[in-house]
Amino acid sequence: MGAVAIVVGLGLVGWMVLDSFDTLLATGLGSSRLSFSRRLYRIMWKPYRAVCARMEDGVGRERWLARFGPVSFVVLLGAWAFFEIIGWGLVWWGFRNSFGVPLPGISDAWYYSGVVYFSIGFGDVLPASGGLRLLTVVEGFTGLGTLGLVIGYLPSLYAAYSARERQVLLLDDLSDVRITPVSLVRSYVGPDGDLTALNAMFDSWSAWCAEVYDSHTSLPVLIWFRSKHRGHSWVTGLGVVTDAAIAFACTVPGADKGPAMRLYRQSTRLVQGLSTRVGLDQLPEPDLAARWWSVAYSIFQTTGLELRDFDESWIRVRELRREFHPYMEAFIEELLAPRGFWGVTSADHLAEVELGRLLDGDDT
Repeated sequence: MGAVAIVVGLGLVGWMVLDSFDTLLATGLGSSRLSFSRRLYRIMWKPYRAVCARMEDGVGRERWLARFGPVSFVVLLGAWAFFEIIGWGLVWWGFRNSFGVPLPGISDAWYYSGVVYFSIGFGDVLPASGGLRLLTVVEGFTGLGTLGLVIGYLPSLYAAYSARERQVLLLDDLSDVRITPVSLVRSYVGPDGDLTALNAMFDSWSAWCAEVYDSHTSLPVLIWFRSKHRGHSWVTGLGVVTDAAIAFACTVPGADKGPAMRLYRQSTRLVQGLSTRVGLDQLPEPDLAARWWSVAYSIFQTTGLELRDFDESWIRVRELRREFHPYMEAFIEELLAPRGFWGVTSADHLAEVELGRLLDGDDT
């Protein structure tokens, strides 16, 4: 039984140490099926999401959803520490007769494990052999290493979150209603069809996608960190600017070779990579009705830009959406993200979108 306890204990410790390394330091996208963090988040998130989804109060639901990210990270840290202590306790129980005073019970082994893990050093339980003393040092190192790694990464976690949210807060089409892809494009087109500001906006969001791709694959817990501002979400914000890039690249001749297409490619890589990291499956793409695209096309006509034929642009839009929207829909559904993105002035009261009057022909 002692040998079994040692093997199981070391296996549990190794699993936790490797998982913390994979979660906080690994640069690869491949998340193992044996990933403890991935399993823990699935166990925590599914019931939590189910409860929040049943809340009728949208403000209250968003408030509870916003708590999951920070709390889950604390729980993950506690789980790593707990199971490492349990694992080392099994090891000490396996070597119980090698202490100066043999350990009378497994609870004493876990007590000793906790004392060593947090480097408290009461000295009331002492290993008798040199090998056991070496193992004691190793456990102290794993405890300090795990806790130090997490504490050291907290500034990086906050910095990545802040960088993500700053860009989202800049998303504005100068209206007081929900932002749409075409209204966003139109707000950035300058006099006489000047595209300088629009291309700069697409380039800044391309850089944002690359930064989020890097930070959120290294620290996937950030995916569950929500915006502090009502009506804002990094997921739907990404959807708006990517749809704007798709619409512009497919409608304006030559735009498919410029910043709009670069943003589309970066956005697609971002949602596909994060979906792989957290294990999301694609959802069916919501069909874009020709009626809606005709409204968007008519708004593009007011910019004075040279446009492709309506049917050609319609075919191109549908082709590009197939690579992006199934993953975007998976994130929106999984995270219960708001379906719309509201501008700076309307976010506080969640103004209703006024697409009805656009469909009636008033696009002012």
